[in-house]
Amino acid sequence: MPKISNEKQQERRDHILEAAETCFAHSGFHRTTMSDICREARISAGALYLYFDSKEALIEGIVARDRDEFLASFAAIAGEGDLFTGLAALMDECVVNRPPHKIVLFLEIGLEATRNPAVAKTLTHCDAVIAASLVELLERAKAAGQINPSVPIEEAVNAMSVIADGLFWRSATQPRFDVAAAGNTVLLMIAALLRPTQNAGADVRAASGGVLKETFQ
Repeated sequence: MPKISNEKQQERRDHILEAAETCFAHSGFHRTTMSDICREARISAGALYLYFDSKEALIEGIVARDRDEFLASFAAIAGEGDLFTGLAALMDECVVNRPPHKIVLFLEIGLEATRNPAVAKTLTHCDAVIAASLVELLERAKAAGQINPSVPIEEAVNAMSVIADGLFWRSATQPRFDVAAAGNTVLLMIAALLRPTQNAGADVRAASGGVLKETFQ
């Protein structure tokens, strides 16, 4: 039997992951069976287990693929002349225009992480990698003079992550939620937080609540 190329193997993995995404988003992690995924992907059980031996392994594959997509987006932002133009593009690509089933799946994986150590480990690692990439991006922008030098970068990244999680939650649970309008407001808030100000060194503090409160006064 001829050996399957790496490219073909990746295509098959992606096909299975897409089927798993659809099933998990529609039925949830626990109600979905490996047989359901086989039917959705139109493959045999043997073909599925050749690539993924459990639902946890499928979640790990889905999260890793999403992580790589986010990292590619960050790399694109790094090439932008203006940080805030890049952040606006990131908001559109990763939040506003994200397919609905992927947003639902994001919540499903998060909930499963609260009771499944394997999924929690996968999600924690993914979050850490993405946060580190965003910290690096903002540190470069700070060095270039695009960010208030007194803003605590790691705290700002944590706040941005919390806001993104909130946008996902609202999008998934409120059908009439205008994520584009909310995203625009969030971008204004982030810009107000991060942009250099005349008295940045004196006014911006790392204490919780201090940064936003004083920025908007």
